[in-house]
Amino acid sequence: MNARARMWRGVDHLRVFGPFEGITAEGLRAASAAPVFEAPPDADAVTRLLIGEPLGERPLVLATGGGYVGARIAHTVGDGRVVNTLFPALIRAAVTGTGPRPPVAAPVRLPLICALLHHFGRHPAALLRAGRISRPPRSSGVGAPWTPDIRYRSVRSATALGRVRAWRDRYAPGLSAAAVLFSAAPVALTRAGLPPKWPGAVVLVDARRYLPDGATVDGNFSWGQYVCPADPIDPRSVHAALAAELDSGRPLAMLALRTARLALRSPAAGPVPLPPPVPLPRPPPPLPPPVPVAAARQPARPELTLTHVGRLDGYADLPWAGPPDGYRNISVPTTSGPEALTLSFSELAGALYVNASFDGAVLDSDRVAAAIDALCHDPVGLVSVAGG
Repeated sequence: MNARARMWRGVDHLRVFGPFEGITAEGLRAASAAPVFEAPPDADAVTRLLIGEPLGERPLVLATGGGYVGARIAHTVGDGRVVNTLFPALIRAAVTGTGPRPPVAAPVRLPLICALLHHFGRHPAALLRAGRISRPPRSSGVGAPWTPDIRYRSVRSATALGRVRAWRDRYAPGLSAAAVLFSAAPVALTRAGLPPKWPGAVVLVDARRYLPDGATVDGNFSWGQYVCPADPIDPRSVHAALAAELDSGRPLAMLALRTARLALRSPAAGPVPLPPPVPLPRPPPPLPPPVPVAAARQPARPELTLTHVGRLDGYADLPWAGPPDGYRNISVPTTSGPEALTLSFSELAGALYVNASFDGAVLDSDRVAAAIDALCHDPVGLVSVAGG
């Protein structure tokens, strides 16, 4: 396992799509040689089954029921780009009875070095900006024991993307749809009683953008970059902050730095020596007084991670059953901490899908549901209200 894969150890993708014609558990087993579980005929039942089925050391676990197909895939196998290439190829193979043939070009050798030379070789001044490390504030849950109660919310809108693009073209030409959606997210959460904790958010960046045209890479080549706009609820400010981060090459520099650190700690270098024995501790000090009930019940504030997947073209020609308004596109990635809230935005058959994953024991599920519903169905209304 290379260093870029070890970076994502313990993190999973969980995707559910359907319904499809001709999908069976036997066909999935033949196409993948992976464990396949059978669930009740419902997309949410497939999702819940996979949430309750930890991967352990397995790279892939599948589930199906009622024409829906779900996969829980170790992030060490690859990032979202890889998963959204392999998974539709697997579904297609399960239906047709042929081996999966994902349309993947031969990967470039030494992709990080290739990307670094390609980007910073053409933009050497960007090295100074990329060297300024940008991280989110330290999470209060880091290092604490944690057993998550994983919850999710998945919502579809057939009209939201059209309204986002029309609003953008009229009031802010040149802005990305992602900037509009990302700026609407904190507005929706705040209105639902869950104002984000951080002034910014972690945004997942596909570092393949820094490779030469036509070059590709297997496995993981993404980085979660903290982006802090001057005004997180103004689409123009969000767009400017995203553009500045991407143009600087900071996500690529951070990916290279983290990869190098992990490579230096490679298992091939031998085991880490054990530390000297630690003396027995003194008796612990008295416990502090209990936290007042009113303070203990203050609602948690989410730590936002945002990802804009874009169009899921690889799924478009699969044997879907029924009209597009019945398509399910569910994503439940591993959350990074107790207060983490991961939001993903994707387009399938012209519709916007907003998916959220979070710890239901920490963040209020009803408030999250209200926020995601508003975010998916009326992102333009949210940014218009926020902008006055």
